[in-house]
Amino acid sequence: MKMCWKMIKKVKAVPDTNVIISSIFWRGPPYRVMKHGFEREYIILTSPEIIDEVIDRLKYKFNLPENRIHDLIGILIAFSLVVEPSRRINAVEDDPDDNKIIECAVEGNADYIVSGDKHLLNIEKFEYVEIVTPKEFIELKIQKPPA
Repeated sequence: MKMCWKMIKKVKAVPDTNVIISSIFWRGPPYRVMKHGFEREYIILTSPEIIDEVIDRLKYKFNLPENRIHDLIGILIAFSLVVEPSRRINAVEDDPDDNKIIECAVEGNADYIVSGDKHLLNIEKFEYVEIVTPKEFIELKIQKPPA
């Protein structure tokens, strides 16, 4: 008997900085988004620019000690695919700082950007990447059938 193995394409998603930060401090939808990623139900994509922004927020907004930040970033990196965007994108006119999220998604061939940011959510879709809220993302099926 010949067996045929089908490759199941895992969903790839970029959680924005606020989703990552919220998941650390609160147990709502952003926490569940990150938990699903840590459980390998989808692939978390991030970039050095996103990681730097998370570090800055944890340090200057939340005043976390360096060793705690180091531990949290280590966990994020261990459970993520870190991509280096090679293309600069100017899609978010109202908040150009959010372009790094789209650049990461495009570079990593993401299916979704997960965000609560109205500037990103107003775009709804960039190229092939859907932009959804954390609640919308956790309601989606994590596994997509092969294309």
